[in-house]
Amino acid sequence: MLTLSRLRLLTAKLSAHFLHRWLMLLLALPILIWALTGSYFVLMDLGYIRSDHVKPVKVNYLSLSEFNYPVADVYRRYPQAETISLKNLANRNYYQVRIKGKTLLIDASSGLLVNQLSEQQATAIAQRLQHPQSIASDAKLLRVTLITEHPPSELAKRHLPVWRVDFDDSASSTVYISSSSGEVVTRRHDYWRLFDLFWKWHIMDYDDGEAIDNKLLLTAAMISIIAVLAGLFLVWQRRRRYL
Repeated sequence: MLTLSRLRLLTAKLSAHFLHRWLMLLLALPILIWALTGSYFVLMDLGYIRSDHVKPVKVNYLSLSEFNYPVADVYRRYPQAETISLKNLANRNYYQVRIKGKTLLIDASSGLLVNQLSEQQATAIAQRLQHPQSIASDAKLLRVTLITEHPPSELAKRHLPVWRVDFDDSASSTVYISSSSGEVVTRRHDYWRLFDLFWKWHIMDYDDGEAIDNKLLLTAAMISIIAVLAGLFLVWQRRRRYL
């Protein structure tokens, strides 16, 4: 005889089975994507992805005596400067002045403000980064482009204007150099670009890949929790069969 308690248990079991089966079917594709993209993150060395191995061929040690324009004059011209650094870019000495989030470049010989580095200077800076043990050890210069607007997705707009230096190597390496400060603002290669694409898929933010708290990911996570709880309930119900 089917009692009320047995009826409730049977109903709960059927509901759990329904939820678990259909929710897991709904989540099949996201789970597959999470597994594939997560495997790439685990298997690839993060330092390699970030190009930590691409370093200057040699380090130039600078002395203040090499700077003909006095640093005291730089302080007087820019009293609001946050930092003043000594830089050697493309075999020329500069003062790099940081003011309110912006970086100015002062020629250490003439004291003139450098509004924009030349293509040759940007190329020299980028080529100096190629380390013999790097992915760009076989690098040949492909093209140099000045970007003033509409940056690619891999470059933040706040860095504009920049020189984009592309190399024809095994990983299609790219170096982005600020045209005003001479700093390398970011680097990219094909393995890094693939990492960025997989990251977008992994966190289900198909716009810029930065919002890890987006609604789509939250919804998928909640559905996953419900599906797992329903599965655990079924395991508990069938524990005698399994044991």
